[in-house]
Amino acid sequence: MNSLKFLKKEFREILKTYRIWVVPLVFILFGLMSPVATKLLPKILEGQMKTQNIAFKMPTPTAIESFSQYFKNLSQMGALAVILLSMGIVSEEKAKGTLQLILTKPVSRTSVIISKLIAQSVLISSSVLVGAICCYFYTLVLFNEGNAVLFSQSTALYVVYYLLLIAVTLFFSTLFANQVAAGGVSLIIFFGLTILPSISQFMAKYSPYAVTVIADNILKKEDVFSKSGWPLLVSVALIIILLVLSCQVFSRQEL
Repeated sequence: MNSLKFLKKEFREILKTYRIWVVPLVFILFGLMSPVATKLLPKILEGQMKTQNIAFKMPTPTAIESFSQYFKNLSQMGALAVILLSMGIVSEEKAKGTLQLILTKPVSRTSVIISKLIAQSVLISSSVLVGAICCYFYTLVLFNEGNAVLFSQSTALYVVYYLLLIAVTLFFSTLFANQVAAGGVSLIIFFGLTILPSISQFMAKYSPYAVTVIADNILKKEDVFSKSGWPLLVSVALIIILLVLSCQVFSRQEL
């Protein structure tokens, strides 16, 4: 089994399992819920205040608020979903003994890790794209406005951030034989990333999580995308480093 055949095997497994339906569905729900929640929230709050005889009037929601709610969902629930869906990417097959059988064939351990990263990245990225399309067009229906260029830029930043989360989870899934342990440590790293921008101006400028802040600000200010260079560069560098470390760890493990 050469590297290309192993990569094809990974994609075939995705097509045969629940992941091909569940993962896109998760992001489609995010994409559809955000415009609806943004549209209905003022009416819900006004109705609650009215029952208490309190005069209350919220500003009319906009498409920008719908998109902001969508990206807020991606930064929290979406990121958690990526980690939970990726935590068994290697450790599950190690626990089942599947990898031991695979490695008896002519395929390198490096190819196994790279193939798993590529397959999972394609699945998550395409699912995010489908969810983003649903969010954008449903927002157009409900609010009759939208900026496709700015929304696409913000979505692209989240795709890179998710690729980093996949690389983090892949590393710990390779390091540990237990997928719960891999997921748990990955969640700790994720929560650590979320607080880095609040530590200092340096972290706010260079930390990977800064791309999520920039993604939201892009919707309000067109030139903000130019500030995403360093966080993107750091994210890509970390993805490469984690991939190399994953390959090295896996090459030295006894299965």
